[in-house]
Amino acid sequence: MTGARLWLVRHGQTDWNAQGRIQGHTPTELNEAGRGQARALAEMLAVGGDKFAAIWSSDLPRAHQTAEILAGKLGMQVQGTTNLRERSFGRYEGSTSDEIRDARTALGLEQTGDLADWTGMPGIESNDVLWERVSVFLRELSAKYPDQDVLVVTHGGVIARAVYRILGIADGVPRRFPLSNGIVAIVQWRQDAFYLLSLVDMGLVIGEKPTTDTATMRPSA
Repeated sequence: MTGARLWLVRHGQTDWNAQGRIQGHTPTELNEAGRGQARALAEMLAVGGDKFAAIWSSDLPRAHQTAEILAGKLGMQVQGTTNLRERSFGRYEGSTSDEIRDARTALGLEQTGDLADWTGMPGIESNDVLWERVSVFLRELSAKYPDQDVLVVTHGGVIARAVYRILGIADGVPRRFPLSNGIVAIVQWRQDAFYLLSLVDMGLVIGEKPTTDTATMRPSA
């Protein structure tokens, strides 16, 4: 028997997303664009009828509000947890890409131009700690809902780390896949490892213009 198919959904847009600010554990809320993204996703997910066994969400407002919109359309209840929270960025929460670049310079760190690479920056939840927290919980969901579909509303950093670890991408390698608000990654535990079943940018599916990721700022060659 295989584990649940976990539909990892990134929350809708916030004002800080639009401004390119790091959010982390800061309790930001959806803006109108983000609520619209959640409603559009809810319409698409509802096509499958009674497909989902449960909806779980990060307890942070932007994720929980997204989950509530999905749940309202699907006629379900949201279950919240701190285990699905975004990475903690400590004192850097609220910073822009320029401010992070300045902080790396002050610390004598390489300017990778990639805001997904936090190597060497103090007071930030590490990749290993983040993935341990999230993967243990995902394993629990997998066992609780075998062979069923479960919506898991979470954050870009969580989804990025899941894809990196599942595909064996080394930490620090520039990210070359999208993490738009509303993106969906479907993963499943099979015997001894998670597998990536699908990665879908729902914004592109419904006809939105591609957005610039707020995480990866690496300049073109």
